[in-house]
Amino acid sequence: MSSYYGDRSHNVPSWESFEAGDDDDIVDTSEYQYASRDHILFCIDASLSMHTPLPDRTNPEGLVRGKSALHQVLEFVADFEKGKVITGPADSVGVVLYNVDTEQLGKKHDKSAGSSISGPGTLVYQSLRMINAEEIKRIIKLVEAVQAEYDAQDGDEDVKTVEPDTLKQEFPARKKAQELNTTEVLRTCNTVFRDAGTKLVGNQRVFLVTDNDEPAGSHTSLNQAQTTYNDLAQLGVAVNTFFIDRPDHRFDPTIFWNTVLGRGEAEDAPKDSAPDQDGLGQLKDIMNDLVVRNAPKRTQFSIPLKFGGKDGDIEIGISGYATVSTQGKGQPKYVRMRGQTVEEVVTKTEYTSAETGAVLPDDEIGQAYQFGNEATVRNVLEPNWWESDEHAAEAQMVADEALRLDMERRRKEEEGEEEDMDKEVRGVMKQVKALEGEEKPKIVARTRLQFTPDEVQQFKSMGLPPQIKILGFQSPRNLKIDENIKHSYFIYPDETAYTGSTRSFAALLKSCLKLDRHALALCRLRTNTQPEFAVLIPQAETFTKDRGQDDPPGFHVIPLPFRDDIRQPPKNMTDNLVATERQAKLMSNVVKRLRFAAGKYRSEAYPNPSLAYHYAQLQSLAFEEDFDPENVQDKTIPKHGGMHKAAGEFMREWNQAIDEDDRCAETMAKGAKRAAVQVDEEDLADVQGSWEKGKLDKLKVQELRDYAKYKKISLEGKSKKADIIDVISEYLEKEGGDKKVKHK
Repeated sequence: MSSYYGDRSHNVPSWESFEAGDDDDIVDTSEYQYASRDHILFCIDASLSMHTPLPDRTNPEGLVRGKSALHQVLEFVADFEKGKVITGPADSVGVVLYNVDTEQLGKKHDKSAGSSISGPGTLVYQSLRMINAEEIKRIIKLVEAVQAEYDAQDGDEDVKTVEPDTLKQEFPARKKAQELNTTEVLRTCNTVFRDAGTKLVGNQRVFLVTDNDEPAGSHTSLNQAQTTYNDLAQLGVAVNTFFIDRPDHRFDPTIFWNTVLGRGEAEDAPKDSAPDQDGLGQLKDIMNDLVVRNAPKRTQFSIPLKFGGKDGDIEIGISGYATVSTQGKGQPKYVRMRGQTVEEVVTKTEYTSAETGAVLPDDEIGQAYQFGNEATVRNVLEPNWWESDEHAAEAQMVADEALRLDMERRRKEEEGEEEDMDKEVRGVMKQVKALEGEEKPKIVARTRLQFTPDEVQQFKSMGLPPQIKILGFQSPRNLKIDENIKHSYFIYPDETAYTGSTRSFAALLKSCLKLDRHALALCRLRTNTQPEFAVLIPQAETFTKDRGQDDPPGFHVIPLPFRDDIRQPPKNMTDNLVATERQAKLMSNVVKRLRFAAGKYRSEAYPNPSLAYHYAQLQSLAFEEDFDPENVQDKTIPKHGGMHKAAGEFMREWNQAIDEDDRCAETMAKGAKRAAVQVDEEDLADVQGSWEKGKLDKLKVQELRDYAKYKKISLEGKSKKADIIDVISEYLEKEGGDKKVKHK
């Protein structure tokens, strides 16, 4: 079999050419650490400065109270957990606050609510575990109580905003001299992750929020802080920091934090960045990003990938993910109400006999396929009647009857009787031969054929196991855009079955990108699918402006069509008018003005309005909130005002160019073009009369064009109304004796 698709097999490179020249390259496999679940621990500084409200400010609507940084962070956490109910219900979230006066808190704190004092100055407000409605409602009620105290201060504009008592009582700040050093804080984070157990498979992150660029013991405990940070890294926990600026002090990470986190100055924010782009703004952006983009990902298949040599000498493990999937409301579950608890109903399916009503075991249930139109076999799951004991007994009975008739015929022949029994004997003998298999009846209808599950699987799979086997490589020039007929999959390395799969996968991807090649493969992705050919398109890793991953590295698996999948498009889809060069240029101006700011369309940023309405109802019910349909926004509605503001002028130019095209006067009827509509002289506007009165500018452009077309006045290259009026005026001046055209 050729390694190339179609008849374009020229310049076929050998397998060895893909391996040459890269022996000394070191492949970085860190980018392939993929996980579909998030486990996030918020580590929040609750010192006195974090409790202090930011300065009040004014806007055209009036006074805006400045909230404290601690209050704003807790708002972000509450909104984040509410969003995770929909986008990541299996994710884990924890909240730890440090620099809390735990001695003052003492026994007054409600430990039954889920909080615990981990050590002096540290409060584990929410343990790191799978999110649940009770803990989310608890933090929501706390934020609402704090917001109510802020709202109560709106009456007097001359009084500065003060910190609500709720936060002071819930998280009293420790004295400046007693604040914790960074080593103790990171150790607490390490302890929380270890206490969560080994079930935290996925991304493990700490979101550390502080406004103190020189914490306690920053000089004496620097080495210990670095060691503790490295311990977290070895555990697989990443630390994301969000540094907040104080009103009178700009946060400087170079004093302490860059050394602990092993960062250089190049990774710091620019010194001249806007003041409002501090940790609070970054935290808000990343919260929105996590809620929008971190939708649940499910592995579609985990199979081996074979490549190299003749029969795939190299075998690694991969996992495949669907690039496009339908998101629905989910299947409701049957539950049984028993007291105050809700128990899920376990469903069980059983098959019973239609005759006796007895439950049929699995070995008495099979599958059969319909073949033909006859249905004379009553029960095809039983042995064939032609091979049964009943058939043998009937055959013996017919044979005995035939023997009796033959003996009777011979007796009558000997006695001289004239009665002819040959015809009757021949009929019986024919039945005997049919029953013995020498001559079967003309109609033998066995229309339902039974196969075992293993036989059916063999028919569908053609004997191939689930795998992706690379047959060869070719240039992207050998592919056509119309050869993509199905949704593609995205494959990633999987170390579960084969150790070293990540490194081999990374080397294969790097080679394909370097040599501008894609792979042709024979794929069978799951046990219930049929083999098909596909191309593996390599994709390089890309990053956002803040160095976050935008596109992951891997291969897109695009199934290729079989011969009978390719059809010629209908004529009414191809016999369309082709835009002129000027029309195409004007439309390109419209498209450029209406492009997305991010450069590409992100479907996850525009949620399904029906699903959003459904989840908003569930959320309000779960959190015991009032549901307001007006708060559910439909982000799929086009912003017509902004579109016309950005490209309205170009839209008008393009519409005018279409109106000027004479081909637009023609219409399509049953695949044939009709003749252009003829204009009668009586239907024309009084152009000459308007010209004599000096009021040509009062007429519509289409009226002027109809007159010019009737009089065969060339308007080639004239698009503006003023230019059309000049041409018609010049014509009327030359034809001074022209008869007036009456307007009716």
